[in-house]
Amino acid sequence: MIRVVAGVATHVGRVREANEDSFLCANGLYFVADGMGGHSAGEVASDIAVTTLRDVLSEAGNIVLASDDVAAAVRHANTAIHSESILDSSKAGMGTTITGLAVSNPFDHKAVVANVGDSRTYLWRHGELRQITKDHSHVQSLVDRGAITRAEARVHHQRNIVLRAMGIDTYVDVDTFEVDIEDGDRFIICSDGLVDEADDNEIETQVRSSIGPQDLADRLVALANANGGRDNVTVLVVDFALAASTDSTPVVTEIPPIAATIMDPPARSRTSVWFNVAAWAMWLAAAAITVAVAVSAITSK
Repeated sequence: MIRVVAGVATHVGRVREANEDSFLCANGLYFVADGMGGHSAGEVASDIAVTTLRDVLSEAGNIVLASDDVAAAVRHANTAIHSESILDSSKAGMGTTITGLAVSNPFDHKAVVANVGDSRTYLWRHGELRQITKDHSHVQSLVDRGAITRAEARVHHQRNIVLRAMGIDTYVDVDTFEVDIEDGDRFIICSDGLVDEADDNEIETQVRSSIGPQDLADRLVALANANGGRDNVTVLVVDFALAASTDSTPVVTEIPPIAATIMDPPARSRTSVWFNVAAWAMWLAAAAITVAVAVSAITSK
């Protein structure tokens, strides 16, 4: 049996006027999305991402998920974001990152991690903190080539250039991989509003000092704001405990309330409605073209 205790905190930061981050923390699904785009479009994109993931993976009806299932859900969300950006010109070019994990096989204690963009998922295991996702960013490509160090990447003037994001194109490449969950694992899922303000050593210090997942989420958001708070910041902490049980419910999730000092997440948009509108609009356009061709053929005789 897998028992889960999760904590989450989100804040607009000290500079931005709106919070474009969204998160998903329910039913074995733990994701953070960091939206981008003007006129609040980033908020819409991140909301569509987490709402679609929730709906697709929850409606699948499978207790056991494969990596391909999670990747397909992310791509479905990508299509929904891209379709809405076409439908509404004010949202053109909107996009979002996504990172996090889905409990894929609670009986064998497995999860699937998924990532698009530069939001990060960390794993705290056996007293060691390590980043388990890879940033899809320009500075990461420079680090990979040995052109700059990881420390230099944090302050590089092009650190905000992402090489992958959901919603920009009709197709998105998704990183997914399976992890075996161990007793005592702690996953830290965050937007770049944390890692742009705090290095891994600072994050680890807070991990060692924290009491529980909600305490750590609050501490890390406070750390980002204390170090400048130049971006929205969202931190989702997920603690796993494994125990033998005959309980028919393999995953038990307990989510404490968000601290009162943390701003509420953005209001959820009606994603499915707009996606259906887009589909109907495309169908009507195709029907109109068909009618026009038929009328032209008749009148030309």
